[in-house]
Amino acid sequence: MTIRRCLCRADARRPINISIMTIIAAIFTAFSLFVGFESTIIGPLSAYAFVAPPLSSSSSCSLMKMASSSTSQPTPTHPPPPPPLSMPVWAFSCPVPFSSTRRSDHERSASSMSILTFVTPVSVSSPKLYAISLYKTSYTRCAFLGISQSGDEYNDISSISSSVTTTSGFTTNVRRRKDMGEAGVLGDVDGGAVGWRQMQTNAMEGGGVGVGVGILQLLLPNQDTLVPTLGKKTGWDRNVNKREECASLGYDWVTISGCSNDEATQFDILPNCAAYIQVKLKRVTDGGDHDVAICEMLRTGIWDDSKQTVLWLDGSDSTTKPFSALDHSSVLYSGQLRREGII
Repeated sequence: MTIRRCLCRADARRPINISIMTIIAAIFTAFSLFVGFESTIIGPLSAYAFVAPPLSSSSSCSLMKMASSSTSQPTPTHPPPPPPLSMPVWAFSCPVPFSSTRRSDHERSASSMSILTFVTPVSVSSPKLYAISLYKTSYTRCAFLGISQSGDEYNDISSISSSVTTTSGFTTNVRRRKDMGEAGVLGDVDGGAVGWRQMQTNAMEGGGVGVGVGILQLLLPNQDTLVPTLGKKTGWDRNVNKREECASLGYDWVTISGCSNDEATQFDILPNCAAYIQVKLKRVTDGGDHDVAICEMLRTGIWDDSKQTVLWLDGSDSTTKPFSALDHSSVLYSGQLRREGII
């Protein structure tokens, strides 16, 4: 009876002991499963929470370099130049409205002449307009705008204040546009004009040499020998005489008069060019190291070899034949100058 009671008591205690061990084992098993779950599931997911795994020394250095490069300012780079285009080559002649002590007495001639390649029509209907680009330090640009110093800045847009590239030995001070009498975009030449416009008005009224007028001369392929003289030498140089140098090449300058309302203005031109276009300045704006001049085409002409002058074509004459199309085979293009090593 006693033994049985003890067994019963032992049996009664055993379930309690087993139950406690089971609970402890279950807790331990659950903890083990959780640790395994964290290492296999939570670990990979931590990458999406931007928790990075340990890095090697090389990886750490690479990331530090990337971080430092991203915070530093990028080195400014200039865009590559555009492809060189073959453009028609012009000689541009305009009267010289001022005398310059920088030039020899013989070279203080009626006109200044230089080479232009940035010339293009910009309109179709009348008035027909051309855009011509003039290098800011060239003597021809200064004569065309009526500016006696190559360091003087000029344009018609008051908001633009460009840097002027000066020519060593041939320039003086740089004066800003506001000091030259113009303000804002002005209308066409009128009685109240100032600056070059006033000088142009005075010339039209017989009061002086024309300013803002010139003649574009489209060169022929065999006139490429003129480019080094007219395009690579400056009229500011007292030792340069473009008239004489052109004559030595077989191209004596010919003096002609302007339009009927501007006959007092004289132009020196080259003979035997493909075409001649007389223009009048309408607007000037900044073009970096150039001034971009918008000009009205006044008349066009061809060379009359029998009279050794320009035959101006009358558009109202029904017998006047239009110009035939001109291309590389008939006029001088800058591509030819590149092939020949002239530019």
